[in-house]
Amino acid sequence: MIYSEFITSTSNYLKSVRILKNYVTFDMSFPSSWLLPKKGPENVEILQNSDKDGSVITSFVCENSTSLIDLIENTIKTVIKTNIEREEKERLFKNKVHELKQIFEKENLENLKGLKFDLEEFENLLTQSNDKVDTKVGEGDSTTK
Repeated sequence: MIYSEFITSTSNYLKSVRILKNYVTFDMSFPSSWLLPKKGPENVEILQNSDKDGSVITSFVCENSTSLIDLIENTIKTVIKTNIEREEKERLFKNKVHELKQIFEKENLENLKGLKFDLEEFENLLTQSNDKVDTKVGEGDSTTK
């Protein structure tokens, strides 16, 4: 990737890029609730330190080679995309639960007994999403240590 594109696409999270001898480190500041890959890419080390403001500084370290740097950039972009999507899904879920709660508070019991959900449509969504599962970032590995 062109380096300026990477900087632009990660500007909200990129803290620094350091070069030490033959190694490159990308320091990223992620919210403490974010998840990271269960296992980093081969030849890439992922280190974490807490920051004063409650975020976590995550350092992606590799030898200074084009292929490894591209791998780190792709990993970082995947972490960001996956976590932003997960946060948006959580917000959407909370909003939908709130909407459903309002319906239950306003409607009478008889109307609520007739309330139906299209389960076939939900099953289709689940089947489609299982086909597109991204295994690069796994749940359970929060950025907090």
